[in-house]
Amino acid sequence: MPVVRRDNSDKVDIPVSNLVEQVKDFLDRIQENLFDVAKQKRDASIRVAKTWDEFIEALNQKKMILAPWCDEMEVEEDVKKRTKGETGAAKSLCTPFEQPELPEGTLRFASGKPAKKWTYWGKSY
Repeated sequence: MPVVRRDNSDKVDIPVSNLVEQVKDFLDRIQENLFDVAKQKRDASIRVAKTWDEFIEALNQKKMILAPWCDEMEVEEDVKKRTKGETGAAKSLCTPFEQPELPEGTLRFASGKPAKKWTYWGKSY
């Protein structure tokens, strides 16, 4: 039985006698490929910003930004106010469970005070 993958158009003939096992394997490979492609796209769209200028440059390029942060609401409100435009304002998105190394003395990109962790930032478009 001919089978065509929708993710990369590969064509494979699968014997009917092994159809169930082969299709399961086929679907597992499709899922793995879709996940890998999505992860590559995500990783290519992330920029690290340690300063306000780097943050604004990445934001203008419509990137997701990983920046040193502190979890202070008043500073986040200031970031939202300073970045508000026609397409909305920048906001914190999430904090990665696996934190990259944060060297002692790293400062927050928005206020210049000591950072506590890394956080992802972005804008909804």
